[in-house]
Amino acid sequence: MIDLHTHGLPRSLPNFGRRFAGSWLELVETGPCSADIMLGDRHFRSITDQCWNLERRLADMETDGVARQVISPIPITFSYGLSADGVAEMARVQNEWIADAVRAYPARFSGLGTVPLQDPDRAAEMVVEIRQVLGLAGVEIGSNVRGLNLDDRALDPFFAACADHSALVFVHPWQVLGSDRLTKYGLADSIGMGAETATAAASLVMGGVLDRHPNLDILLAHGGGAFLALLPRIERFWENSSAVTYCSDRPSSYAGRFYYDSLLFDEDAVAALVGRVGADRVVVGTDYPFAIAERPAGAALLGAGLPDAVTSAVSVLTAERILGLA
Repeated sequence: MIDLHTHGLPRSLPNFGRRFAGSWLELVETGPCSADIMLGDRHFRSITDQCWNLERRLADMETDGVARQVISPIPITFSYGLSADGVAEMARVQNEWIADAVRAYPARFSGLGTVPLQDPDRAAEMVVEIRQVLGLAGVEIGSNVRGLNLDDRALDPFFAACADHSALVFVHPWQVLGSDRLTKYGLADSIGMGAETATAAASLVMGGVLDRHPNLDILLAHGGGAFLALLPRIERFWENSSAVTYCSDRPSSYAGRFYYDSLLFDEDAVAALVGRVGADRVVVGTDYPFAIAERPAGAALLGAGLPDAVTSAVSVLTAERILGLA
């Protein structure tokens, strides 16, 4: 099984806050196998050495039946609101660490880098570096950039570079819309992320990004969030609204242009996802190594009662194709 949705982080990061204004991410060691992620003086999350200890990851992969992980940065490190100069440096630290992991265990790890998307031209240049120098499979990006949706024309140089260099784009929700109303009950993560991913996907479709970049490969986290469930409503308003859109076809026709991970935590939901877009557009994702991760990997997929050929495609074959391993 290949897991396309995992996160990692180097054990230490430079103190960018000493050189650049703003609240920069800092790792504070709390034990030999743990650390706190701090943003300035605010605690963001406690993490374990599963984030940086490759041998620990490999042991967990054996337990969970995972042949290969794709390591992506932790989304809080996107830092699009901070200095592009500093974020470019932090991105390179992470990208090189991920590339080192892939070089150390090329049969077990693949990687996705990160870029300072607040500076799209620099981000485009770094895509070339990520693909040609570091040999990573693509990039992970946030669902918005300083509150701008992903259809913003300023981002076109970045998307063009990804399409030109066959870089997979993994869209992960972050800084979710309506966060001021989602402060209780874990709603920012459970509901906010799903709505945020749906907004990103709809913007990519109706803003014409997929038309302008027909060779662009985009993977949506968490089964696409609420996107597919809301797509009939999106299309209904597309048919009956005077709002200007830039897609050349019906919104529903673009559902199969995206890839989706299987991280839905429910057998029926995974079966419905595969039934909607096909096994050739779905891959396994777990959110390892965080507490909410699906473990063992692909549990909902394996329990969905799908034909063996479909399960095999989602577990391995589709991932091999989009990672360039086939």
